[in-house]
Amino acid sequence: MKQKKRKNRLTEKWLLLAVLLSNTGNSMIWPITTLYMTSTLHQTFTTAGLVLMIGASINILGAFVGGKLFDHWDPHRSLVIAGIIATSMVTALIFWNGWPVFAILIWLANFGMGAIQTLVNAYATTLPGKSTRVIFNNMYIVLNIGVVLGTLAVGYLFDYGFWILMAIAAALYFFLLVLSFAIFRLPADNEVIEEVSASDETAPAADQPVKKFRIDSLLAWIGALLFITYLSYMLWETIMAPHMKALGLPTRNYADLWMINGVTIIIFQKPISNWANRNSYRISVILGALIFATSFLLMPFVKEFWQIVLVFELLTVGEMLESPQVPAWVSQITPPAVAGQAQGFVSMMISSGRVVGPIYAGVMMDHGLMNQLFLSVFFGMLVIIAGLYWITGRKSEKGKQ
Repeated sequence: MKQKKRKNRLTEKWLLLAVLLSNTGNSMIWPITTLYMTSTLHQTFTTAGLVLMIGASINILGAFVGGKLFDHWDPHRSLVIAGIIATSMVTALIFWNGWPVFAILIWLANFGMGAIQTLVNAYATTLPGKSTRVIFNNMYIVLNIGVVLGTLAVGYLFDYGFWILMAIAAALYFFLLVLSFAIFRLPADNEVIEEVSASDETAPAADQPVKKFRIDSLLAWIGALLFITYLSYMLWETIMAPHMKALGLPTRNYADLWMINGVTIIIFQKPISNWANRNSYRISVILGALIFATSFLLMPFVKEFWQIVLVFELLTVGEMLESPQVPAWVSQITPPAVAGQAQGFVSMMISSGRVVGPIYAGVMMDHGLMNQLFLSVFFGMLVIIAGLYWITGRKSEKGKQ
């Protein structure tokens, strides 16, 4: 008996559009939370940090559930459900954005966002024709275009009303939901391209891949690097807007900063990624992390906007070397059968950094320890970079034996 095998409708352009929509929407929510809570809702930095911490914790749960569903259930339906959750919660924020309803809706939206991030990354590992490394580099460029668009919207529209930003974000997530429903189907749901024997579809269980995800020592150190990187990165997404305001800089300068960051990535990511792709993951990721960490060593000495721009550009160069390489590295060292859970691990470690970053930064800010905050994340990154360098060196030596 013959059964139908079907063609995958998803291509890289649709994947990149999904990345653009989700990250533009996301970038209109993360940076605004601290600013909105402290300036409009009159909450402390610590309270804002707690809200972001809980939101990031829920984001971790969404990433975990999304990874499990990708491997064990239906990726297409999972992405559609996650899109419905994110769209409905962000839409609700247009109308209900007082305290504490604001926090509750942000938390619920974070569940959908976490699942979306993991599911889209997992879909990226299924695309034929290009290496996963190249696909993740392209996703990184588009991700940062979304960050630029989102933060520009925050910088220039915040003074006109919070609801306007949430309306735009809700529209973006709605378009993502439509795209998910129409395009994001794995081969079993698409057009027929050939017939296969039913016996091929019912191979013995012993021949099927065992879908078990294990965290070895290398993966643990990669996860630790993701954690400290995004803990540090959260300083720019949360406290830098009010910090720049305290330095006497207008809110639009914060938006300008992200626009410069995005333009830098758009122009230089391709040559940087081409260099990184010619070298091992170990070299590109560790070098990028060192450059990224150095930017925080310089932050206590910057007071003017042009100085902030220079330091942020240094951070951006490190980010361009490190960030797009890590999910591709994880994909390389884990079996394809656990692609969803592996990318879920990446999303969970990123979200874990986002959990700790806001509350840690909020407490330090409330106690006037801004310089100590920057230096502490610098030294924390150095320790983890040293650990990753050591474990990758050990594995290289074992490989030679």
